[in-house]
Amino acid sequence: MAKAQVWQESLVGRLTAGTMRAWQQSAVYGWTYGTPAYSRQEAVRLSLLGRITTAAAGTLGRPLEITGAAIRRGLAESLFSKIKFPPVFNNSLALRSLAGIRVETLLWLVFSYILIDYALRESLGTTSSLASYWDELLLVATFLAWPVQMALRGKLTYRLTPLDLPILLYLAAAAFLFLVRSPQLEIAVEGVRVYVEYLFWFFVASNLLLNKRQVRALVNWLVLLGTLVALHGVYQYIIGVEIPSTWLDSTESVRTRVFSIVGSPNVLGSFLVLVIPITVSQVLSARGRLLKYFYALCLAPMVLSLFFTYSRGAWLAMAGALAIYGLLYNWRILLALAAAAYTAPKVIPGIASRIGYMLSPAYLLSSARAGRVARWNMALNKLQNHPLVGEGFGRFGGAVAARHIPSSNYVDNFYLKTAAESGLLGVAALLWLLLCGIRCALNSYRRLTDTYLKGLAMGLISGLLGVLLHNGVENIFEVPMMTVYFWLLLGMTAALPYLEGQETPPVD
Repeated sequence: MAKAQVWQESLVGRLTAGTMRAWQQSAVYGWTYGTPAYSRQEAVRLSLLGRITTAAAGTLGRPLEITGAAIRRGLAESLFSKIKFPPVFNNSLALRSLAGIRVETLLWLVFSYILIDYALRESLGTTSSLASYWDELLLVATFLAWPVQMALRGKLTYRLTPLDLPILLYLAAAAFLFLVRSPQLEIAVEGVRVYVEYLFWFFVASNLLLNKRQVRALVNWLVLLGTLVALHGVYQYIIGVEIPSTWLDSTESVRTRVFSIVGSPNVLGSFLVLVIPITVSQVLSARGRLLKYFYALCLAPMVLSLFFTYSRGAWLAMAGALAIYGLLYNWRILLALAAAAYTAPKVIPGIASRIGYMLSPAYLLSSARAGRVARWNMALNKLQNHPLVGEGFGRFGGAVAARHIPSSNYVDNFYLKTAAESGLLGVAALLWLLLCGIRCALNSYRRLTDTYLKGLAMGLISGLLGVLLHNGVENIFEVPMMTVYFWLLLGMTAALPYLEGQETPPVD
C-alpha cells in the first residue's frame, strides 16, 4: 500500500482532511479568502466606493491625459525632433539606459534601502539631514514623477486593492487621534509619522510593479542583499566583534551577538525573518539544479547569521514564519522545523544557553524587575490613565519618546507601545489594518495560478507574518528600514495577481 494511501486512511489523516474541509466551508475562511466567483478584488471594483473612486480618478486624470498629449505633440513638432544624431550615438548604451529610466526604476532604490541607508549614515554621519530624510525625498519624488509619467504616456492607470480603503480609514483614525490628543505638537508630529508615512510604500509597490520579470529581478536583488548582510554578520561572529554589555545578561555565556550593517541584533534578526522565507521560496521554485544550489548557498549564511544574532524574539518569529510556510506549502516542513529546533542547540551551544536562561526563574524575576515584563506593565498603566486615546503619539515606549522624554524607555512590544500612545482606539485601528493586510495577501495567494508567483506569495506572506510576530517582543516598526520593507513587500503581494502572464513590460 502506498504511503499516501496509508496516510489518507489513517485516523490522523482522516481527522486532518475533515478539519480542512470544515475550515474551507467556514464563514471565517470565506471572509479571509473570498470566493472564486466573487473575489475581494472584484468586490472592491464593483462596490459603490470602488466605482466612485474610479469615476473620480477618471475625472482628475483627464487633464493629465490632455496635458500629456499636448506635450507629446509639442515634442513631435519641435526643432529637437528634426535633429539627426549619428547612428553610433543613437545606439549607445548611455542613451538606451537613459531612455529606459522610468518611475518603476525607483523601486530598485527602495529595495536597496538597507544598503543606501547604511552608506549615507557612514559617509555623512547620523546627524546629516540627507542621511535622515533621503527616504522621504525618494517617496516624494516617486509620487511626483508618477502622475507626470502617466501624463506623458497619455494613460491613467491605478490598481484598486482590498487594502486601499483600510489604509485610508486608518489614516483618518490616526489624524483624529493626533487632533484630539497632542500635548506637545512637535513630539506628536514626529510620533505619528512612525505610523502613517511608510504606509504609502504599499501604493508604490502595488502599482509600479508591471511584470513577472521585474518582480523576479527585484526579489533576486533582495535575496542578494540579504546574503551580503548575513555574510557580514557571520564575519562578525568569526572575529568576535565587541558588543555593549547591556546586550547580554551577566549570567549568560555567549561569545558575541552579530548586527552586521544594521546596528542591532534584534533588527538584523527581523530583517532575516523577512528575507529567509522569500529565499526558501526561490529554492523550491528554481528551475535547474544549479539555480537551486545558488539559492541554497544564499540561504546558508542567512540562517547562520540569524542564529548568531542570539535574538530570542527573532528565533521565535522565524519558527512562526516557517510554520506558516509549512501550512501553506507542505506540512512536512513542520517536521523539518521540529528537527532543526531539536538539533540547533546541540550544534550551537549558545542557543541552549539563551533559551535556557529565558525559561529560568532568574530571567523572569529580572524581567519583572527591570526588563520586558516591567516595561509591559508600565505600558498597561499608561493605557489605564487614558484608555481611549492614550498618552499621545511619540510620548511613550519608542525612539521619539526616548529622544524627548528623559524617563521613557523602549517598551519592546510595538502593540503595547501603540496602545499606550493612542489608546484602545489606536491599537484597534492598527490591528484591524494589519488583519486586513493579511487577508489581502492571502486573497492574492489564493487567486494565483502561476507556479513561481504562488511560491513567492507563500514566502512573502510567511516573512510578513514573521515580522508581525516579532513586533510582539520588539519595536520593529520603529525602524524605518523594516517598516519600508514590510509595506513595500505587502504591496508586492497585493500586485502579484495582476502580473500573471505579464513576462515583459507592456507597450505604451
